[in-house]
Amino acid sequence: MRCALLLLILLCAAGGAGADPADGLDYGPPVAVAAVPDGRTVRLADGTAVRLSALDIPAGRWRDFARSALAELLRDGSVRPARLAPPDRYGRVPAQLRREDGAWIQAALLGRGLARVDAGGADPAAALAALLAVEAEARAAGRGLWGDPGLAVRPAEALGRGDLDRFQIVEGQVQQAALVRGRAYLNFGPDPRQDFTVTAEPDLVRRLAAAGQDLTALQGRRLRVRGWLDWSGGPRIVLVRMEQIERLD
Repeated sequence: MRCALLLLILLCAAGGAGADPADGLDYGPPVAVAAVPDGRTVRLADGTAVRLSALDIPAGRWRDFARSALAELLRDGSVRPARLAPPDRYGRVPAQLRREDGAWIQAALLGRGLARVDAGGADPAAALAALLAVEAEARAAGRGLWGDPGLAVRPAEALGRGDLDRFQIVEGQVQQAALVRGRAYLNFGPDPRQDFTVTAEPDLVRRLAAAGQDLTALQGRRLRVRGWLDWSGGPRIVLVRMEQIERLD
Protein backbone atom coordinates (compact mmCIF):
# COMPACT_ATOMS: atom_id res chain seq x y z
CA MET A 1 0.00 0.00 0.00
CA ARG A 2 2.81 2.43 0.89
CA CYS A 3 4.59 1.84 -2.48
CA ALA A 4 1.32 2.22 -4.39
CA LEU A 5 0.67 5.50 -2.60
CA LEU A 6 4.19 6.72 -3.48
CA LEU A 7 3.58 5.96 -7.15
CA LEU A 8 0.24 7.77 -7.06
CA ILE A 9 1.89 10.85 -5.55
CA LEU A 10 4.62 10.84 -8.21
CA LEU A 11 2.14 10.48 -11.06
CA CYS A 12 -0.32 13.07 -9.82
CA ALA A 13 1.92 15.89 -8.62
CA ALA A 14 0.51 19.36 -9.23
CA GLY A 15 0.86 20.83 -12.73
CA GLY A 16 2.14 24.25 -13.77
CA ALA A 17 5.60 25.48 -14.70
CA GLY A 18 8.28 25.87 -12.08
CA ALA A 19 10.22 23.78 -9.58
CA ASP A 20 8.60 20.55 -8.44
CA PRO A 21 9.29 19.43 -4.86
CA ALA A 22 9.15 15.73 -5.81
CA ASP A 23 12.28 15.88 -7.93
CA GLY A 24 13.84 19.32 -7.47
CA LEU A 25 13.60 20.14 -11.18
CA ASP A 26 12.43 23.27 -12.91
CA TYR A 27 9.83 22.49 -15.58
CA GLY A 28 9.12 24.75 -18.53
CA PRO A 29 5.77 25.73 -20.04
CA PRO A 30 3.62 23.13 -21.81
CA VAL A 31 4.53 22.16 -25.38
CA ALA A 32 2.32 19.98 -27.59
CA VAL A 33 3.53 16.48 -28.48
CA ALA A 34 3.99 15.95 -32.21
CA ALA A 35 5.19 12.32 -32.32
CA VAL A 36 6.55 9.41 -30.28
CA PRO A 37 9.20 7.72 -32.48
CA ASP A 38 10.30 5.21 -29.85
CA GLY A 39 10.01 4.38 -26.16
CA ARG A 40 12.53 7.02 -25.06
CA THR A 41 12.00 9.80 -27.60
CA VAL A 42 9.30 12.45 -27.85
CA ARG A 43 9.14 15.02 -30.67
CA LEU A 44 7.54 18.29 -29.65
CA ALA A 45 5.58 20.72 -31.78
CA ASP A 46 8.34 23.34 -31.43
CA GLY A 47 10.77 20.99 -33.22
CA THR A 48 12.58 19.75 -30.10
CA ALA A 49 13.42 16.06 -29.87
CA VAL A 50 13.42 15.01 -26.22
CA ARG A 51 15.16 11.90 -24.88
CA LEU A 52 13.64 10.65 -21.64
CA SER A 53 16.53 10.86 -19.20
CA ALA A 54 17.29 8.40 -16.38
CA LEU A 55 15.77 5.45 -18.26
CA ASP A 56 17.21 2.28 -19.71
CA ILE A 57 14.85 0.27 -21.89
CA PRO A 58 16.19 -3.15 -22.93
CA ALA A 59 16.29 -4.02 -26.62
CA GLY A 60 13.65 -6.15 -28.30
CA ARG A 61 9.99 -6.37 -27.39
CA TRP A 62 10.38 -4.13 -24.34
CA ARG A 63 11.15 -1.17 -26.57
CA ASP A 64 7.99 -1.86 -28.53
CA PHE A 65 5.98 -2.09 -25.31
CA ALA A 66 7.54 1.13 -24.01
CA ARG A 67 6.76 3.00 -27.23
CA SER A 68 3.11 1.90 -27.11
CA ALA A 69 2.81 2.90 -23.46
CA LEU A 70 4.50 6.26 -24.07
CA ALA A 71 2.23 7.02 -27.03
CA GLU A 72 -0.78 6.17 -24.87
CA LEU A 73 0.41 8.40 -22.03
CA LEU A 74 0.96 11.35 -24.37
CA ARG A 75 -1.92 10.93 -26.79
CA ASP A 76 -3.34 14.34 -27.84
CA GLY A 77 -1.50 16.07 -25.01
CA SER A 78 1.23 18.48 -24.03
CA VAL A 79 4.27 18.05 -21.82
CA ARG A 80 6.47 20.24 -19.66
CA PRO A 81 10.16 19.34 -20.11
CA ALA A 82 12.85 19.89 -17.49
CA ARG A 83 15.94 20.06 -19.70
CA LEU A 84 19.06 18.61 -18.09
CA ALA A 85 21.91 18.80 -20.63
CA PRO A 86 22.79 19.87 -24.18
CA PRO A 87 21.50 17.70 -27.05
CA ASP A 88 23.16 14.32 -27.58
CA ARG A 89 24.83 13.29 -30.84
CA TYR A 90 21.42 12.51 -32.32
CA GLY A 91 20.10 15.99 -31.51
CA ARG A 92 17.88 14.82 -28.63
CA VAL A 93 17.66 16.93 -25.48
CA PRO A 94 17.84 14.84 -22.27
CA ALA A 95 14.93 15.83 -20.06
CA GLN A 96 12.48 14.74 -17.42
CA LEU A 97 8.90 15.08 -18.64
CA ARG A 98 5.61 15.81 -16.96
CA ARG A 99 2.22 16.04 -18.59
CA GLU A 100 0.12 19.15 -18.11
CA ASP A 101 -1.83 17.32 -15.37
CA GLY A 102 1.44 16.72 -13.50
CA ALA A 103 1.87 13.01 -14.33
CA TRP A 104 5.58 12.15 -14.33
CA ILE A 105 6.29 10.24 -17.55
CA GLN A 106 9.48 8.50 -16.39
CA ALA A 107 7.74 7.29 -13.24
CA ALA A 108 4.80 6.00 -15.27
CA LEU A 109 7.03 3.83 -17.48
CA LEU A 110 9.03 2.56 -14.50
CA GLY A 111 5.86 1.78 -12.58
CA ARG A 112 4.64 -0.41 -15.42
CA GLY A 113 7.95 -2.28 -15.44
CA LEU A 114 8.85 -1.04 -18.91
CA ALA A 115 12.18 0.58 -18.00
CA ARG A 116 15.00 0.57 -15.47
CA VAL A 117 16.62 3.58 -13.82
CA ASP A 118 19.87 4.66 -15.45
CA ALA A 119 21.57 6.80 -12.79
CA GLY A 120 24.54 7.84 -14.92
CA GLY A 121 23.11 11.02 -16.43
CA ALA A 122 22.60 14.60 -15.29
CA ASP A 123 19.45 14.00 -13.24
CA PRO A 124 19.53 15.44 -9.71
CA ALA A 125 19.84 13.01 -6.81
CA ALA A 126 16.31 13.80 -5.57
CA ALA A 127 14.78 12.80 -8.91
CA LEU A 128 16.81 9.57 -9.05
CA ALA A 129 15.84 8.62 -5.48
CA ALA A 130 12.16 9.02 -6.31
CA LEU A 131 12.49 7.03 -9.54
CA LEU A 132 14.45 4.25 -7.83
CA ALA A 133 11.61 3.87 -5.35
CA VAL A 134 9.14 3.41 -8.21
CA GLU A 135 11.46 0.90 -9.91
CA ALA A 136 11.82 -1.05 -6.66
CA GLU A 137 8.04 -1.38 -6.31
CA ALA A 138 7.68 -2.65 -9.89
CA ARG A 139 10.59 -5.08 -9.40
CA ALA A 140 9.11 -6.46 -6.18
CA ALA A 141 5.80 -7.01 -7.97
CA GLY A 142 7.50 -8.73 -10.92
CA ARG A 143 5.83 -6.28 -13.27
CA GLY A 144 6.78 -6.02 -16.96
CA LEU A 145 10.45 -6.67 -17.69
CA TRP A 146 11.00 -7.74 -14.08
CA GLY A 147 9.20 -10.97 -14.92
CA ASP A 148 11.84 -11.73 -17.57
CA PRO A 149 14.66 -13.88 -16.09
CA GLY A 150 17.05 -12.52 -18.71
CA LEU A 151 16.67 -9.04 -17.21
CA ALA A 152 16.86 -9.94 -13.53
CA VAL A 153 19.31 -8.27 -11.15
CA ARG A 154 22.58 -10.16 -11.56
CA PRO A 155 24.51 -11.63 -8.59
CA ALA A 156 28.10 -10.40 -8.80
CA GLU A 157 29.48 -13.93 -8.46
CA ALA A 158 27.37 -15.29 -11.33
CA LEU A 159 28.23 -12.82 -14.09
CA GLY A 160 29.30 -14.33 -17.39
CA ARG A 161 30.37 -13.27 -20.87
CA GLY A 162 26.76 -13.26 -21.97
CA ASP A 163 26.02 -10.41 -19.56
CA LEU A 164 28.59 -8.07 -21.13
CA ASP A 165 28.13 -5.02 -23.36
CA ARG A 166 24.77 -4.02 -21.99
CA PHE A 167 23.20 -2.17 -19.09
CA GLN A 168 23.09 -4.34 -15.98
CA ILE A 169 22.10 -4.10 -12.33
CA VAL A 170 24.48 -6.15 -10.17
CA GLU A 171 24.33 -7.04 -6.48
CA GLY A 172 27.10 -8.32 -4.27
CA GLN A 173 29.43 -7.70 -1.34
CA VAL A 174 32.61 -5.66 -1.74
CA GLN A 175 35.47 -7.96 -0.78
CA GLN A 176 38.19 -5.33 -1.17
CA ALA A 177 38.20 -1.57 -1.79
CA ALA A 178 41.40 0.23 -2.71
CA LEU A 179 42.90 3.30 -4.34
CA VAL A 180 45.62 2.67 -6.91
CA ARG A 181 47.26 5.78 -8.39
CA GLY A 182 44.12 7.74 -7.59
CA ARG A 183 41.71 5.30 -9.21
CA ALA A 184 39.22 3.49 -6.96
CA TYR A 185 38.58 -0.25 -7.21
CA LEU A 186 35.70 -2.08 -5.56
CA ASN A 187 36.37 -5.80 -5.98
CA PHE A 188 33.42 -8.14 -5.47
CA GLY A 189 35.43 -11.35 -5.48
CA PRO A 190 38.78 -12.70 -4.29
CA ASP A 191 40.42 -12.39 -7.72
CA PRO A 192 40.17 -8.84 -9.15
CA ARG A 193 41.60 -10.13 -12.43
CA GLN A 194 38.48 -12.15 -13.18
CA ASP A 195 35.76 -11.23 -10.68
CA PHE A 196 33.30 -8.33 -10.93
CA THR A 197 34.83 -4.92 -10.20
CA VAL A 198 33.51 -1.37 -10.00
CA THR A 199 36.05 1.32 -10.86
CA ALA A 200 36.07 5.10 -10.51
CA GLU A 201 38.45 7.42 -12.31
CA PRO A 202 40.67 9.80 -10.27
CA ASP A 203 38.59 12.87 -11.16
CA LEU A 204 35.43 11.30 -9.74
CA VAL A 205 37.34 10.06 -6.67
CA ARG A 206 38.54 13.62 -6.00
CA ARG A 207 35.05 15.09 -6.44
CA LEU A 208 33.54 12.51 -4.11
CA ALA A 209 36.26 13.12 -1.53
CA ALA A 210 35.55 16.87 -1.68
CA ALA A 211 31.92 16.02 -0.88
CA GLY A 212 32.98 13.84 2.06
CA GLN A 213 32.41 10.50 0.28
CA ASP A 214 35.05 7.77 0.43
CA LEU A 215 34.61 4.79 -1.88
CA THR A 216 37.10 2.69 0.07
CA ALA A 217 34.73 2.90 3.07
CA LEU A 218 32.40 0.56 1.13
CA GLN A 219 34.63 -2.45 1.79
CA GLY A 220 32.53 -5.22 3.32
CA ARG A 221 29.27 -3.56 2.31
CA ARG A 222 26.59 -5.20 0.22
CA LEU A 223 25.75 -3.03 -2.79
CA ARG A 224 23.51 -2.82 -5.82
CA VAL A 225 25.35 -1.17 -8.73
CA ARG A 226 23.90 -0.19 -12.11
CA GLY A 227 25.58 0.79 -15.35
CA TRP A 228 27.17 -0.49 -18.54
CA LEU A 229 28.92 -3.82 -18.00
CA ASP A 230 32.12 -4.30 -19.99
CA TRP A 231 35.25 -6.44 -19.63
CA SER A 232 38.60 -5.38 -18.23
CA GLY A 233 40.26 -8.53 -16.98
CA GLY A 234 36.82 -9.39 -15.61
CA PRO A 235 33.30 -7.94 -15.72
CA ARG A 236 33.38 -4.25 -14.80
CA ILE A 237 31.14 -1.22 -14.35
CA VAL A 238 32.84 2.18 -14.52
CA LEU A 239 31.28 4.53 -11.99
CA VAL A 240 30.21 7.93 -13.32
CA ARG A 241 28.47 9.17 -10.19
CA MET A 242 27.70 7.89 -6.71
CA GLU A 243 23.97 7.56 -7.44
CA GLN A 244 24.75 4.40 -9.42
CA ILE A 245 25.34 2.68 -6.09
CA GLU A 246 22.65 1.59 -3.64
CA ARG A 247 23.67 0.26 -0.23
CA LEU A 248 21.71 -2.85 0.69
CA ASP A 249 22.92 -3.23 4.29
